[in-house]
Amino acid sequence: MAAIQATRLKKGMLVKIENDLFRVLELQHVTPGNLRGFVRVNDRLETTASGTWAVGDVNGVGTPKAGVFAEGSAKVVGAAIIARLRGQAAPPPYDGRGSCYVEFGAHRVGRVDVTFLTVPKPTGTFTEPSVALAAEKQAFGSTRVRRWFGRDWT
Repeated sequence: MAAIQATRLKKGMLVKIENDLFRVLELQHVTPGNLRGFVRVNDRLETTASGTWAVGDVNGVGTPKAGVFAEGSAKVVGAAIIARLRGQAAPPPYDGRGSCYVEFGAHRVGRVDVTFLTVPKPTGTFTEPSVALAAEKQAFGSTRVRRWFGRDWT
């Protein structure tokens, strides 16, 4: 199957996926001047097409393109879908919260915890490098590799 770039999709276009034809009825993709497209979403990551959400790198909320932010957005979307199916109130909006580990050598690691979508600007804290944070980083990475790829981190 040939791939098509999202920037080349047009309303009304026919797209063949696994021998089935689909017509593009609506586009959620936005391509700004830098040609790095994204899907426009609200603060709960829902697109303008009701019941359709955009998770991770594809949405245009303004968080870095990293797994920790994709995982955080997926939790919000999962909670939103469950709430909608149960007829409950929507969960709190996505806040763009995530952590980044920074290696300093000598078996020491620091951590930056940031919330990108706070108003009026992102907020964050830095935790000083330590051996304990190096162990925390190892455990964090191991659990993600196991969860996402079904294998141990080597």
